[in-house]
Amino acid sequence: MNQHLIVELPEILDLRPLQVPREQMIAFSERFDPQPFHLDDEAAVDTLLGGLSASAWYVCSKIDELLREEFASRGSSLDVVSAEQIVLLAPVRAGDTLSATARLATSADCRCGDAAAEWALEVFNQNEQCVARMTLVCLIDANPQAGLGRYDLCGFRIGRQGRAERRHRINAIRFFEDVEIGDDIDLGEYTFGAAEVADYEQRVGIERDVRASAAGRDDVPGWHLPSAWMQCMVHYYERETIRLTACEQPVPRLGPAAGIKRLCWHRPVRVGETIAFRGWAERKIAIPSQKHWGLLVVGAEGVDAAGQLVISFYPQMLLERAPVAPA
Repeated sequence: MNQHLIVELPEILDLRPLQVPREQMIAFSERFDPQPFHLDDEAAVDTLLGGLSASAWYVCSKIDELLREEFASRGSSLDVVSAEQIVLLAPVRAGDTLSATARLATSADCRCGDAAAEWALEVFNQNEQCVARMTLVCLIDANPQAGLGRYDLCGFRIGRQGRAERRHRINAIRFFEDVEIGDDIDLGEYTFGAAEVADYEQRVGIERDVRASAAGRDDVPGWHLPSAWMQCMVHYYERETIRLTACEQPVPRLGPAAGIKRLCWHRPVRVGETIAFRGWAERKIAIPSQKHWGLLVVGAEGVDAAGQLVISFYPQMLLERAPVAPA
């Protein structure tokens, strides 16, 4: 077993059950994922999810909380540094009770000096329906102070480079058929101030997880970063909707996420930093069973003030197809 581990890793972890509070679930979406199927019962009925459901980023944040809690109870610590794949199989509803099982896939020493383990997780609701599957790479017993400055050596913090040749677009809200691979948009900046971090933690319902740096500052919770990217994405979409409506142009609907691939935290982000977010069209996938929707693989990233990458991932989002003119 890995020499850096102070506890022996079990092959299977059964995380404690977690109930999804309605008020908390909606409060998170109001800030970070304000789409109809996450906010309003009546509006959600006529969407693909068929009713009010939790944001994927909220669910991931809660599962992260359970993992940290489990390792804390064993006298050790855990940091998720990458997610190879997150598959969303069914909506998570208000009042659901979630349970998760994590199976150890691999463990190894990383050249950064920490011990790494890959966990395959399955998340079930109270009806024993699998709602999500995740493959997460975690650093176990990582020492934030000892590890500062060595994150660039970590082999698990290297994300996949985008394959699309990116072209900046000022206005990029289009129907699925009209999206061109490489369309790239500036989603704006987000400052992870102390108030913003506290607000995120309150909406997720987690206790403050202090990770002091050598400079005496705290790290931003990892899942706050993609949640902030989603907030910027939806706000961009809202602004474009107002513009297109004023020009009497049709506005394609943005559907729920189907999953996320190759999510990587390239380095810790400190409280007080400002991160600039971007998104681009990486790939389009037609869905034979869905004549009204296509699957758009989006490239997503955040860079710091020096232009260095701090997070990258590839959400898979449903986008409305152009209406077919009657024959």
